[in-house]
Amino acid sequence: MNRVQAVYEIGDIIELNCIGCLKRIELSRAHNNNYSYIDGHCNKVCPVGKQLQELGKKLVRDST
Repeated sequence: MNRVQAVYEIGDIIELNCIGCLKRIELSRAHNNNYSYIDGHCNKVCPVGKQLQELGKKLVRDST
């Protein structure tokens, strides 16, 4: 998978899973849109967030 494909796949996943996520909306309301709380949940607990992290790693260029 190349970088462009990864970007499109990330966009599709976010559109299908994250836009209407009830947990994300609940955390947003509870913490006044403080995204560190929302991202913490998405990165550590949510399986979709973990999938997004794996795709994001494909966007990082090798620094070697």
